[in-house]
Amino acid sequence: MTRAPLWLTIARKEFADALRSRMIWGIVVIIAVMTSLSASISLLVPDVEGGAEMAIGGASQFAGLLVPIMALIAAYLAIAGELESGSLKVILGLPPSRGEVLFGKFLGRSGVVAIGLALGFVVSGVVTAVLYGGLPVGAFVGTTLLTVLLGVSFVGIGIGISAVTATRSRAMTLAITAYLGLTLLWDLAPTVVHLLVTGEMPGGVVPAWLLLIQGVSPTGAYNALVQRLLLGSGTAVEARIGGSAPSYLDPAVFLGILFAWAVVPLLVGYSKFRQADLS
Repeated sequence: MTRAPLWLTIARKEFADALRSRMIWGIVVIIAVMTSLSASISLLVPDVEGGAEMAIGGASQFAGLLVPIMALIAAYLAIAGELESGSLKVILGLPPSRGEVLFGKFLGRSGVVAIGLALGFVVSGVVTAVLYGGLPVGAFVGTTLLTVLLGVSFVGIGIGISAVTATRSRAMTLAITAYLGLTLLWDLAPTVVHLLVTGEMPGGVVPAWLLLIQGVSPTGAYNALVQRLLLGSGTAVEARIGGSAPSYLDPAVFLGILFAWAVVPLLVGYSKFRQADLS
């Protein structure tokens, strides 16, 4: 019988460890509760109007803030934590190479985050269907898949951070910095660039490149894709820029950005981890 690849064995172990630590269920509960609450805002607040699609959009806004921090928490100690405890030396004393360890941990923790997010969104979808008497399945499934991809992107960032640090404290510092920089503070970047280039604050109609800058972060790319999915066309984008949307605002570009955020930090982390002295 053919043995499973070592990276797959490591991924399975990571997933099993997460099940024992109840990490998945924590993600499920947090996502289910927060997205369900956001989906019901239009019913709970009299002045807010909207249907099921708006509820999904509201849930995605909460997800854009919650998913990055949960994915980073799930990943940032994958390498650094075991390196500091010494258990990583034991693992690397066995057959797996450093690349197999890194890839296996990425797959295992991505699986944890993906399943947790998917289950949480399923609960939210049921709540939305009950509250609004129906659910736009295509928009819901698409938003769920994009949310999973956002989570995987931040797992890649977290694993990359873990691979370039030697201690838990440094990994935590970089993870917090990544969260603040790529989610909360990044929203300021387009405004600052627009102010520097044009000498004024962005107005109702903005240059197309401003939307690209907004979408360079993983959360920005996610928001751009969800908006396009829920609105069904590029009409909102064209109204925002006052003309036809250039090719660099195509959804494929933002999908590529999300995939790049999952892969590039891993490659950077691997290049550092491969040469690290673990003695």
